Amino acid sequence: MPPPIPSKVPRGQAQAETSHEDSNLENTKSFERIFGGAPLKVLEAYCRRMSTGLRSGVDLLRLLDMETKAGTPRHREVASNMIGLVRSGHTLADAMQNQGLYFPPLLNKVVDAGEHAGGLDRVFREMADYYQDLKRSKADFISQITFPVIQLVLAVLIGAALVYINGFFRSGSPNEPAFDLTGIGLRGGTGLLIYVSVVSIFFGTIGIVAFGLWKNWFGCHKTLIPLVRNVPVIGTVLTTTAMSRLSMTLSMMLGAGVEAKRSVRDAILSTGNHYYISGLEQTLTEIGKGRTFAESLDAPKLLPEDFIQAVEIGEVSGSGSESLERMAVMYREKAQLALKQLAIMAGVAISIMIAAIIIAAIFMIFFQVLAIYSGALKM
Repeated sequence: MPPPIPSKVPRGQAQAETSHEDSNLENTKSFERIFGGAPLKVLEAYCRRMSTGLRSGVDLLRLLDMETKAGTPRHREVASNMIGLVRSGHTLADAMQNQGLYFPPLLNKVVDAGEHAGGLDRVFREMADYYQDLKRSKADFISQITFPVIQLVLAVLIGAALVYINGFFRSGSPNEPAFDLTGIGLRGGTGLLIYVSVVSIFFGTIGIVAFGLWKNWFGCHKTLIPLVRNVPVIGTVLTTTAMSRLSMTLSMMLGAGVEAKRSVRDAILSTGNHYYISGLEQTLTEIGKGRTFAESLDAPKLLPEDFIQAVEIGEVSGSGSESLERMAVMYREKAQLALKQLAIMAGVAISIMIAAIIIAAIFMIFFQVLAIYSGALKM
C-alpha cells in the first residue's frame, strides 16, 4: 500500500503563519530590549544541558543543534544563529554576545572565561545552580507577596464599586446633601472615571519610579545606594546580591586562569550595581601598580569590609578562588533570606495600608450617618 500523501498547507496560510511567527519574535526582541532576555527557567535549562553535554564529550555544534529543538521559538532562533557563528569560526561566547540582550552579560563573561581556560562544563554547571537558586528566590518572593497584592487589588475594585453605587443615592430635599457612601464626594460614572484615573496615576508613578531605579536612570544608584545600604533588609538584599555575583564571577575568572585586571573588571561589572562600578577605574589602577586584590578592591572604599577581609584571608592562605566560591554561596544564602524578609515586610505594609483605608472609610460613613440622625432629632 502506498504511503498516504501529506496534505499541503495553502500558500497563503503558510505565509500568514510565518508572518505571525516573525511578528511574535520581533515583539519578543522589543520586550528584551526593555526588560531583559531569556527567563530564568530557560537559562537554567540551557546551562544544565550544555554542562551535561560538554562533560560527556558531546560536540559543541551537536549541542547547539539540539538547542534548536528545545524551548521557545526565540530560543530556537538564537540557537540556530549561534550555530552559524560557531561554524564560521566564532567562539561560543562571541556567538552568545551576538544575540543582543537574550543572554545576560554575566553569563557571557563567565562563558568567555571558561572557553579560554578549558573549563566550560564547570562554568555552565555553576551558572545552572546560580539560576536555579535565583529562580527559587523569585518564586518564594512571589508566593509571599501574592496574597497581599490580591487583597490590594480587591480593595481597589471594592472602592470602584462603592464610587459607582454612590451615584444612586439622592438627597431627600434640595437643602440636604445626598448620602455619600465613600466620603470623598465621587459619584456614578463620572466619579468612577476620576477614581480610576487617580489610582492609575498613583500606581503608574510607583511603577515608573521602580523601573527607573532598576535601570539606574539619571545615575541614581550612585546617590541612593549609600543611603539605603545600611537599611535593614532592603540594604541587605542590595549588598548581598551584588557581592554574591562579584564573588562568583571573580572565583570563576581566577579559577579559569584569566589575568587579574580582566578578572576584576568583569567581576565588578557583573554586579550590575553602578555604585560599585563607579570605583572600577581606581581598582584597576591599583592592580596595575602591583597591589593585592584585597588592597585594590578596597581602594575606592565602596565594598563591604567583611568581603575585603575574606579576600585578604584567601590571598594569604593561597586559596583565593576557593575562598571566593564559598563567599558567593554565603552571600547568595543571605540574599535569599533577606528577600524572604522583604516579601514579608511588603505584605505587612500592604495589609496595614488596606486596614487604614477600611478604617478611614468606616469612620467617614459613621460620621455621615451620625449627622443624618442628629439632623432628624433636631426636626
